[in-house]
Amino acid sequence: MGAEVINFDKDDPIETIMELTGGIGPDRIIDAVGVDAFRPKSGPATEQVAKKAEKYDRQVQTVAPERDPKGSLWKPGNAPSLVAEWAVQSIAKAGTLSIIGVYPETVEFFPIGMAMNKNLTIKAGNCNHRKYIPELMELVQSGAVEPAIILSHIIALDNVIQAYEKFDQHEPGWIKVELTPAGKPSSGEDSD
Repeated sequence: MGAEVINFDKDDPIETIMELTGGIGPDRIIDAVGVDAFRPKSGPATEQVAKKAEKYDRQVQTVAPERDPKGSLWKPGNAPSLVAEWAVQSIAKAGTLSIIGVYPETVEFFPIGMAMNKNLTIKAGNCNHRKYIPELMELVQSGAVEPAIILSHIIALDNVIQAYEKFDQHEPGWIKVELTPAGKPSSGEDSD
């Protein structure tokens, strides 16, 4: 869909972003990961991240002191602040960092000094859906936006728990799911 993918197990994300932007960094970055961030397992970024292993281990204890409190599906990432750090390191001076990834209230780690010295604008929070729904509906009705292109599955509402489980297990191909009323399958209903 036009995104530039960087595999941090093969390439150093900061170096790659700087190469792609002529050494300046992007004007805007979205952290859509939050505390679910994982450390690279191989590649050039591994050594840099390994130096901060103890810090990340302490952060995991802050984010999720209890493992599996309500089951075995969700597991915190093993580097909760990694995406925020990489975002602030790679963004251009006077850029805008938008944080929509999940960071619980217990999180007290963020590279605020680096962000302040880059004169960044930081926007964070859950989406204010009600504000955007009228404009989004207008875009869909006019045909300017076709939201169905990101739908990967259509599931009856009474199977929503199974859909969340597959998403939590990072099953390949699960991007966005359309939920239909129970007992009223939509055409092309997914059998998963």
